[in-house]
Amino acid sequence: MSSSEHASMLASGICSQMSISYGIAALKGRCPAQADGVAAVPSFTQMSPEMDIDYFAVSDGFFGSYAAKHLVGRLHVAIAKGIEDELVADTPRFVECPDDVDGWWRKLVLDAFRVVDDELVASVRNGVPAGSPAVVALVTKDYLLITSRGATCKAVIYSNEEVMPVQLTSERRPEPYKQKEQENVQDTGGHVVGSSSNQEDDILFRPYFPKPGVMMVERNPRDKFLILATGRLWDHVSSAEAGSFIQTRLHTSSLDILAKELAELAMRKGSLGNVTLVIILFNNF
Repeated sequence: MSSSEHASMLASGICSQMSISYGIAALKGRCPAQADGVAAVPSFTQMSPEMDIDYFAVSDGFFGSYAAKHLVGRLHVAIAKGIEDELVADTPRFVECPDDVDGWWRKLVLDAFRVVDDELVASVRNGVPAGSPAVVALVTKDYLLITSRGATCKAVIYSNEEVMPVQLTSERRPEPYKQKEQENVQDTGGHVVGSSSNQEDDILFRPYFPKPGVMMVERNPRDKFLILATGRLWDHVSSAEAGSFIQTRLHTSSLDILAKELAELAMRKGSLGNVTLVIILFNNF
């Protein structure tokens, strides 16, 4: 599912054998149209339920509606093909390198971004295509794979009344910042299995399509919910404020209504553009 072109949108659903539920809000605010992209695709590979993976994504429409919606609407297709091709390969990489789970996923997701970016370049006849800022979450039984491109979109996990921000951007950051980011995750009960740091494949991404950052976080039974949102939410609502807002309303409203109310909070606090977010509730917390 993806957001409509000209109107605000709400949606909700249940996936992963009812262990996850989600709510979506994409509000256009004072903009003439909703240009952001948003998608939720449960169990999107042909290997489901053997490989049960749920896909959630939001993308900022800063570079245009078409680019944002193309990214979130096609990325899970490219990831699924990468998984299926790998599973039927003569020598799958996960068999050759069984201890490099994070490296396997990282390569698969980066390859999928390249495929989708190439599709966009091929489809744009006028102007310079650019890779939309986005944040993507692949939710598996054991891990959360968070992928982010650009500095405007952000993923935040809430666990045991604590806030665990997981923000990865394409901007090169100093090593102390990366180390502190991982410490923040671990201090709140998460375990960083791996994150992107290899610069060699940067050259495979065009200047207007910066390399995404990838972080794999081990799931914790205490995790409550995950929020993916564009910057027009986070510019006006802090991670702690968003978490408190959702936490106090979890048992009174459906997730799509909660998402809508959180987007409206950002607008009341000054956001003028599109506000797009997904709330993913881990029902087994």
